[in-house]
Amino acid sequence: MRKILLWASIFLTVFLLSGCARKNSAPIAPADKDKLVSAELTVYAYDSLTAEWGLIPAFLSDFEKTSGLKVKMVKFTDTGAMLSQLILEKDQPKADVVMGLDNLNYAQIANKNILEPYRPVLADKISSDLWFDKNFTLTPFDYGYIGFVYDSRKIKFAGPISLKDLVDSKYKDKIIIEQAGLSSPGTQLLVWSKSALSAVDYDKFWLGMKDNVLTVAPDWSTAYYSLFLQGEAPIVLSYLTSPAYHIDQEKANNYQAVPIKEGYFRQVEGVAVIKGATNSNGAKKFIDYVLSQSVQDKIATTQWMWPVMPSSSLPVAFGQIITPTSSQILYMDSAILSANLDQWLKKYNSVFGL
Repeated sequence: MRKILLWASIFLTVFLLSGCARKNSAPIAPADKDKLVSAELTVYAYDSLTAEWGLIPAFLSDFEKTSGLKVKMVKFTDTGAMLSQLILEKDQPKADVVMGLDNLNYAQIANKNILEPYRPVLADKISSDLWFDKNFTLTPFDYGYIGFVYDSRKIKFAGPISLKDLVDSKYKDKIIIEQAGLSSPGTQLLVWSKSALSAVDYDKFWLGMKDNVLTVAPDWSTAYYSLFLQGEAPIVLSYLTSPAYHIDQEKANNYQAVPIKEGYFRQVEGVAVIKGATNSNGAKKFIDYVLSQSVQDKIATTQWMWPVMPSSSLPVAFGQIITPTSSQILYMDSAILSANLDQWLKKYNSVFGL
């Protein structure tokens, strides 16, 4: 009887303890779930950043090794599509980092609470005039100047011209541009012309460009590689740094930038943490890594843009291209951009029937 009671007691004790164990095996708390997925980092970027010859593949393997993170890349044809995706996913973000939004994209989403401010470790090393705002919402990683590039074997420019001169009938069907709103260079041209010309000349410029433009390409890659370099037209909207690529990589001097009297609008590209990201800590590590010397030294020969770190190395070809002086750089107040850009885009689309 005592043995029966003893075994019954032991059984009851084991039963109660197992019940406690089951109670302690509660579902994983949200914070613990985050720890389980924190080894992966999802990054949104436009296609040329992720191309085989692009910036991200040039440093991604080293970043994964040093950070212990596995990066999942999601690429977009251009920043317009990427921006739309961010807005669509605002309440349920599917990525941690976005790379490649520029100063005009920032004006479009500044008040939408999509990005999480982060002050990177090397923030003080970046020139103050490159920052998008005082809250470190978007971290600059490169910059450049929009311009028209031409093939000197097919067309000549004796000296600096005005943007207004491009509406001359002698340029009919000789210019390729990218679509504003879809392509960042296209949107930059819209704002460049707005900042460089009077209201009357601005309207005349776009009405004239409608007649002279051979085609409006959906993105920079199509405009430059598929059309311009294939000889479809001798002038293309690109960057002042584009000729440096041909000089450095092809030893070719026939691709040059058109000197513009009014000056040039600067494009600054940034990288940011997406608000509500699953792995915001990993996103911050990614941003700090992009500003590291090893990555900044790769920008000139992958992005063919200017790195934001002043000590970065540059190819000799960068000394052979048009580089705007401080007095030639055009600006537009971010508040004006935020208030008017959408309306300017609508008017632009109506001119081209888009």
